[in-house]
Amino acid sequence: MTRFRPLLVITPTLGRSPWLCRTVSSVADFAGEHATHVLVAPRESLASLASIHPRCVVVEDTSGRGVYPAINAGLAGARDPGWSWATWLNDDDELTPGFTRHLERALRHDGRSDGAPWSYGRVRLVSESDEDLGGMAVARSPSDIIPLAQSGINPLNQQGMLAPRAWVEAQGPLREDLRICADVDFWLRAAAEGARFCCSPEVVATFRLRAGQISGDVSRHRAEFKQVVESVVPVRRSAPRRLFANLRFRLGNALVYARRVGRCGFKSGFSLLEQPERKAY
Repeated sequence: MTRFRPLLVITPTLGRSPWLCRTVSSVADFAGEHATHVLVAPRESLASLASIHPRCVVVEDTSGRGVYPAINAGLAGARDPGWSWATWLNDDDELTPGFTRHLERALRHDGRSDGAPWSYGRVRLVSESDEDLGGMAVARSPSDIIPLAQSGINPLNQQGMLAPRAWVEAQGPLREDLRICADVDFWLRAAAEGARFCCSPEVVATFRLRAGQISGDVSRHRAEFKQVVESVVPVRRSAPRRLFANLRFRLGNALVYARRVGRCGFKSGFSLLEQPERKAY
């Protein structure tokens, strides 16, 4: 009898990332028997990926148009009908030991009558050489997600996020016209429609900063983020509410900022992302 796995992990890849084996190992180590890991790649990479990663499901990316169409292909091509949660992980990022506790906590909500929440956690920044660049600030209070987004602040990180299947299917495919912020559009639409969110205290994943990544196109990143927020939540929260959320966010992440300054100097999150070279995927 086939054993259903509650977590679906999707990784878009061209098959050339020097970190892909570490990405796959991190899913096996910290999600283990709970996860089905789907690699979505161009046709020419399928055979080698299936050989190198026999425990993964390998799905063809027929669009060749970027990360989000590949994620949609992975969601459509997943072979395990029993998954309850989904997440996606870049082929240069990794899950961390804290993800195990994060997942176990989320799974305890599965089947509750009031619905399972979207779950997110803390994410650590690393360089191409694995240097620890500090953490990314997150909204400790999920009620601040929309006010923070309307203030131009990204309140959470997609790496290690657990999206309940009911919401994934209700939201439909990720927007393929966006190159950087389709994941923001995805969870922000859920928040605007009343989905519950919870923040785990653990570091659940790493996000690698490297030359050429598409998120390093800061001007486009900012423009897409603004476009998504204004289209999803056009009615702005009051100025006092946004100010309160901003203050609580800054105070709640004071230690994160202090550690990041110690490692990187006085740089904003967008400044850390900015890279001199770009590539699409």
